[in-house]
Amino acid sequence: MQFAGFVLVTLLFCGGFMLAQAIFFHQIGRTFWRAFVPSGLRYSVLPKDRVHMDSFMVMEEYAALLFMGSFMLLPLMSLSVMGFIALF
Repeated sequence: MQFAGFVLVTLLFCGGFMLAQAIFFHQIGRTFWRAFVPSGLRYSVLPKDRVHMDSFMVMEEYAALLFMGSFMLLPLMSLSVMGFIALF
């Protein structure tokens, strides 16, 4: 049961993350990975990155990740109640 719960949580997180990235890309026009990566690594991966991050853009990306986490909380609690995982 624990293994099935871990598989479900992994699928839930990956699916939710991909959906959140797609919605953020549709609304804003970029994905929200730039705020979480140091600038040196970001420019080594994409040397011609035209996105210049200001503080409000960083807050948008962090807020998108926090909203994704808040929407994942209810399915995680229901998996815990059903006995698949033991969170609480």
